[in-house]
Amino acid sequence: MTSSGQALHVVQGDAAAALLRQLALAGEVLTFAEDFSHGPLADADTMDPQLRMAWWNRIWWSQPWWPDIDQQFQLAWWQCRKRLFRALSERQPLCIWLGNTVHDQLMLAMLAANAHADQLLMVQELAGQVTSCHNGCYAVAMCHAAELQPLSARLLPAAERARLAATWSHWQQHAQGWRGLMNGQLHDYPADHFDARLLALLRQEGAQPAARLVGLLMGQLMAQPIAELVGDSYLFWRLADLAESGRLLLEPQPDGPPRVLPL
Repeated sequence: MTSSGQALHVVQGDAAAALLRQLALAGEVLTFAEDFSHGPLADADTMDPQLRMAWWNRIWWSQPWWPDIDQQFQLAWWQCRKRLFRALSERQPLCIWLGNTVHDQLMLAMLAANAHADQLLMVQELAGQVTSCHNGCYAVAMCHAAELQPLSARLLPAAERARLAATWSHWQQHAQGWRGLMNGQLHDYPADHFDARLLALLRQEGAQPAARLVGLLMGQLMAQPIAELVGDSYLFWRLADLAESGRLLLEPQPDGPPRVLPL
């Protein structure tokens, strides 16, 4: 039997969720506490995803200046999973808010693969529907509430759900490192995808705070003809990995991220 009642609105990130709550939507807003643009996905939709959490711990434990960040993330992550699994079990209608990022595409694919055939799935796509975007990149958190208020979600038809489920199955088997878009297609790259650019920036700019180096690369990626979103935590992890392999030095600071020195 198809579930009835208000939809659960699913969106990635606290900022996007806070924005949707301004709209006084009918139904609860759930922050999807994940980022499927990187790391293995083989167990990402299971009750006890040890492979997925091990990946995240590698990232969080590389940032000792945030001693509780792993615990904070795990709390939000498990709260999200419990609420989402309950919605799937109860076949509660879902409304997924989507930009055109890699994560959003895979989040939708995961939900399509795990929802019951009788469960209503709706999508609210932003691409081409709002004016807020950056170099072709759309994300809910980039928008203003006034842009989102008049939007109307569409129902996902069975054929599209089947295609998305197949997409999720594929990436569960093949996802390893960093994922990005090339010519509109999703591709998986090694985890060290950004390392060469970090090292090149370090050679160009010289010794500097890690936060500034990471910010420079994030700015470059957003300025590309097709903007690429990457979180600062991922890049801090890559700096730590480069330091472990002897390709740069990290000088700890008492009040935050380290200073980066070239070799």
